[in-house]
Amino acid sequence: MSTLPTKRDPAPPETEPTPTWRELAERFRDLMKDFLQEGKELERELEPKLLPALKRMKLEIEKLIAHLEQRAARRGGAKRP
Repeated sequence: MSTLPTKRDPAPPETEPTPTWRELAERFRDLMKDFLQEGKELERELEPKLLPALKRMKLEIEKLIAHLEQRAARRGGAKRP
């Protein structure tokens, strides 16, 4: 006597028909349009917040560049005989 369960008949798989290349291209195009649209909306939302921070960062970078140029000028002048 076997204690194993009886084997069930496999149910037919519920699959969609394979899409054509044209359908796949249309889906991809729609996805890209949605992606670009969401990116533009996100950019519009973030711009007012990021712009002041980017301007401050630009000023700090310019200060650092000026400081490094001064240091390089002092070192360059001191090494010459």
